[in-house]
Amino acid sequence: MKKKIIDFDKEFTDIQSSLCDVSSKLRNAKEKSNLVSEEIIKLEKELQELGLSKSNSSFEWLDIKNINHNHYSSEFFSNLSKDLEEQVTKEVNGNTNLLPATTKLDYSVALIIGTLGAVVDMLYVKIPSDITYLNQYEQKGSKITEWLKSLGIDEDGKLNHFFRQLEQTNKVSFDASTKHGLGSYSEEVSGFYPKTHRLMSLGHDPFYGLIFGLLDIINGNITLIDSKGVIHNVSLEKFQDITFEDKVFAPFVWIGHILSDVCTKMGVPVPGWGFTQLLQFGSFGENNRTFADLARYMYLEGYDLRHLVTMGIVPGIIDLCMRIYFKLTLAESDAYSLLYQRNLKEVQDRIRLEKMLFIAHSVATSGNVLKIILYQGNPSALNISEVLAFVKQSVEMVRIQQRNTTGEKVIRNRQKINDEWNNIK
Repeated sequence: MKKKIIDFDKEFTDIQSSLCDVSSKLRNAKEKSNLVSEEIIKLEKELQELGLSKSNSSFEWLDIKNINHNHYSSEFFSNLSKDLEEQVTKEVNGNTNLLPATTKLDYSVALIIGTLGAVVDMLYVKIPSDITYLNQYEQKGSKITEWLKSLGIDEDGKLNHFFRQLEQTNKVSFDASTKHGLGSYSEEVSGFYPKTHRLMSLGHDPFYGLIFGLLDIINGNITLIDSKGVIHNVSLEKFQDITFEDKVFAPFVWIGHILSDVCTKMGVPVPGWGFTQLLQFGSFGENNRTFADLARYMYLEGYDLRHLVTMGIVPGIIDLCMRIYFKLTLAESDAYSLLYQRNLKEVQDRIRLEKMLFIAHSVATSGNVLKIILYQGNPSALNISEVLAFVKQSVEMVRIQQRNTTGEKVIRNRQKINDEWNNIK
């Protein structure tokens, strides 16, 4: 049986009993009053007949108003109990006012910061490099990405001495760059050549490569996903005689090799970008490109780890500016307030910040969509960093909506009770 917040049934039973007693006493009092009134009227008439009345008119007596004595039934109190129970339950469990209010200033600042992020995306992030898109649209690349790509190379465009040393001392099995390096397995792999080998070889991934790269080094293999979305794990003969010491130092070899590749012309792919070759669906543009084709095109046009750093400026600026504004407008906690009140304030402050970040990233992501349109649909104009930041904030807002609010409801209801008592006083 569901436990009620307040047991109105017992309360109403007592009230009903009291009302019945009072009603009975009032009825008896009325009957006695009517009898007294009749006796007085008779006495008045007798006085008039005897000529003792000072007035020929009757005494004016105030009429006793008819009192409606309602006898409330048990059914009435039962229904009233249910109605009150529903109202109390709705009030106690309601989510009203659990989300902190966002002021007009908060909305305005979030919109301005989001717009600032979109402007930075269009004017500074742009696309990885200068290209003539679709052989007719001249599009300028990012100066920031251009500067990043100039690091680690000499005047001739080759790796400087430090990175050349890393490249020579950190040879790995997953660095085969042509089909010939795959031996007899070469005909089974599609679209694999020097410019695409780091995209397709999962060992070159700056994040997941720590798993696939180490497994490839230890086993003397190369794990790759070709342009048709086929996963290959090829054993390379010349890397089969790996010593125990080489296996132990495999993590350091992997790190050294990735560092040597970062500053090369093609660089290393965005983390997880190699898995896009599994997306063998979709039809875009005149050539009916799949998602995998678009991702491969983006990498070939310079969409690598260095451009990811450039794209990260947008969500970085938004987060920095928003948190500065949040700190400046954050009300200080009362040092003498109760612990539960301080905890509730911390929760509400965090929710307020997440709401403003969501608004700002929504605006910036919308600006990135506009940027892609202005770039004639060039997929390299996609700011994956900002899109991921928007997705993160969307997930955070869902988590906020679905959070356990029991503690917050208890604190809110306790505060409302305190406020009501203070008003009574």
